[in-house]
Amino acid sequence: MERRFIILTQKGQAECRREPFAWDAKSLKPNEAVIQTSLSLISAGTELSRVYAIKQGFQYPVYPGYTSIGTVLAKGSKLSGIEVNDRVFYAGPHASINRIAHQGTTQGAKIMKIDPRLSDKQACLIQMGLIAMNAVTACTGKLTDTVCVYGLGAIGLIAALLLQKEGMRVLALDPVAFRCRQAEKLGLKETFDGPANQQGQWVKEKTQGRGADISVDASGISSVIVEAIDAAARHGQIILLGSPRAPYTADITPLLNAIHMKMLTVNGAFNELNPFSTTEGTRRSVLRDFETVQRLILDNTLDAEKLISQIIAPDQIMEAYHGLMYEKDRWLSVAIDWSR
Repeated sequence: MERRFIILTQKGQAECRREPFAWDAKSLKPNEAVIQTSLSLISAGTELSRVYAIKQGFQYPVYPGYTSIGTVLAKGSKLSGIEVNDRVFYAGPHASINRIAHQGTTQGAKIMKIDPRLSDKQACLIQMGLIAMNAVTACTGKLTDTVCVYGLGAIGLIAALLLQKEGMRVLALDPVAFRCRQAEKLGLKETFDGPANQQGQWVKEKTQGRGADISVDASGISSVIVEAIDAAARHGQIILLGSPRAPYTADITPLLNAIHMKMLTVNGAFNELNPFSTTEGTRRSVLRDFETVQRLILDNTLDAEKLISQIIAPDQIMEAYHGLMYEKDRWLSVAIDWSR
């Protein structure tokens, strides 16, 4: 059997390669499975930070990807809840076939059976939904509060939709007009596509000068976080959903002073805050979030047709990375079709 996979070889260079792939079901570890991929989703923030060397301290080659949908070809003896021929979501790299071990931990690799009513394209949203759920988990907002979401990539859009569904007023901001128009098509009511240096003023105008009660940064851009803190209301909350990666030089004293004087709370919301399984004493878990995200996709709160802008062949990987990085007025979220 031949396996195709994506590899980042150096800055600005990615390609689809081929290699022989052999496996024997008897050699699988108890928690392993061999999965044939149908679609995998590009995680724009994480992957672009590697493609264009925005992130510091890593080395090439890199084998990107952690959101795949596929069919189980073989499984280990102790891998419960899934069977051969089941369609699953799994946290594996971009490849036509993967051998992967289910770890059953918050940050570890996962193999999870998907609702059969979901199409592969819809199921591709699961991981982005799980990440966005961390904004909901961390958020202390109430019905009376105004939430600002900065950055309307796929994760920011989903986070904004989930927070709006919780009943709060949501202001959605991104300098790219295309993303704001997509947000409106998805049902977000108040958007702003002005430049970053005008966003804080818009937020204050929309809140009668008070500022945002809750500010969610989904951009991962340090200067945007500074703007969000400046536009926050007294006793407000700042949620860092995106991962800041690029170097940023500034005098941090005004930033710290704003946090101090306005008595702000700053929360990190990296990937999955909750335990994998529901345990006594907590209602939240990755498994419960998984069920919730699937339900929200099925009821069309999260619309794959609007959130996934392109489906590409594996050999088009650099076209997709270039589009996501430099053509944000057309490229939003991209899936790779491994049948092509």
